[in-house]
Amino acid sequence: MPSFIEFIPTPPEDIDGFFELAPVCSSDIVYDLGSGDGRLLFRAIEKGAGRAVGIDLNAELIRTATETARSKGVQERVTFKQDDVIKANLEDATLVLCYLFPVASAALKPKFEAELKPGTRVVMESFYIHGWQEAATISKGGKTFYLYVMPPEIINDIQA
Repeated sequence: MPSFIEFIPTPPEDIDGFFELAPVCSSDIVYDLGSGDGRLLFRAIEKGAGRAVGIDLNAELIRTATETARSKGVQERVTFKQDDVIKANLEDATLVLCYLFPVASAALKPKFEAELKPGTRVVMESFYIHGWQEAATISKGGKTFYLYVMPPEIINDIQA
C-alpha cells in the first residue's frame, strides 16, 4: 500500500483525545497505524496499556521511535515495525489508533472487519470510516476523534 499520509504528528495537546474515547488498561494491546515517532503509543503506556505496537513505512521514524522506547525504558512493552499497515497482522489488537486519509480507511475497513476481534476499539483522528456508525465522538483542539467498536454498526451508504 502506498503511503497515504506523510508524517503529521498529533500535537501533544490533542493526544489525550484518543484515550478520552478509549481508556486503556493493563490488558490492552494498542496498535498505532502510521505510528511515526511513537508519541501515541508512549502515551498509551503512560496511561496503563499493557503493550503497544507501532507500524510505519518510514525506517527512520521506526529507528527514532525504537530509540525513544529504549531511553524511556519501555522497550519490553512497545514494539515498532517497519511494515505496510495493509500487510501487518492486527489480530491481537484491543485498540487501534489511526490518523489516515479516508482512502486509507476505506482500504483498511475490510481488514479491520476480518482481523479485529469483537470488542476491539478503533479510534480515528479527523477522518471517519465511511459506512460505519461511530460509537462515540469527541472534539479536541479543533479535531474530531471517532470511536468504533468491532463489529461496527453498518450504516446505509446513502446516509454516510
